Amino acid sequence: MLNVHTMLWNDVEDADLSPIRELSGDISVTCHSSVSSFLAQAHSAELVLTWNFESDWYAACPALSRIMTPAAGRDWVSPDPAGRVSISHGTFHGPVLAESLVEALLFMNRRMKTMLANFEERHWDRNLQTGCPLLADQTVLIIGYGNIGQACARLVHAFGARVIGVRRTPAASDSDPGSPARVVGTAQLDEVLPMADHVVLLLPGDETTEGFMSRDRLLGCRENAFVYSFGRGGSLRSADLLAALDHLGGAYLDVTDEEPLPPDSPLWQHEKVMITPHSSCVTRSYRQRFITEVCEHLAQLVPGS
Repeated sequence: MLNVHTMLWNDVEDADLSPIRELSGDISVTCHSSVSSFLAQAHSAELVLTWNFESDWYAACPALSRIMTPAAGRDWVSPDPAGRVSISHGTFHGPVLAESLVEALLFMNRRMKTMLANFEERHWDRNLQTGCPLLADQTVLIIGYGNIGQACARLVHAFGARVIGVRRTPAASDSDPGSPARVVGTAQLDEVLPMADHVVLLLPGDETTEGFMSRDRLLGCRENAFVYSFGRGGSLRSADLLAALDHLGGAYLDVTDEEPLPPDSPLWQHEKVMITPHSSCVTRSYRQRFITEVCEHLAQLVPGS
């Protein structure tokens, strides 16, 4: 019997977890709505499905071998100090964020913030978008070219845009003829920044990415380029962005260096800025996508599933 414990959503229902239970009669699923409930029964947990996990909880879990979290970022689940428990992060976010990115690209490229103001004022100005180029005639630079970045590149490339991906070390597969992007290393970033009409940040949150998109790098972008911040907000500091907005065409922020972004932040009122509340991967199918990924993993662990 494989003992699975969950600490996911407080409103999780049996229907959400039924695909796990239906895999095999050799799987037991225990749901917890609080940390105290989990820790009281943690001794039997072999697999934990959770958003977060603190390092001192491992001591209460002698049977634990794996943690699976829907989060893509590495800053929610602390690693096991003993190195005994493996951690799997959600890998299903790519297609979801790719749609949000396309939404953001078209929103900024087609001057939709200005169009909404025109709508609110009940004006009939047909010339507001006269200077808007097609996405197919532009270059999109994706900084952070991992699984999510590649999913974004495929969808953006389908619109006809040129795509450049930036990652620490390009992989051999990046040069495949069917690749949707030209991929370069981080060392070439300053070289490719001026080529981009749209600069997309998909960076994780760690000490190497804090303040990564500095004021100097923002000013190194093409004049009137648009900057998009997804991933983790610390890679683009508000002060640096505010100092560079006169040079840029605008910024679309799904994440910010302080979350929630304080109501008195000047970014809220800036005419060149659009802000969404860290919601780029929010979708009706989020739970289903995670549970499907869990089931694929369990199918390899439980005989006969």
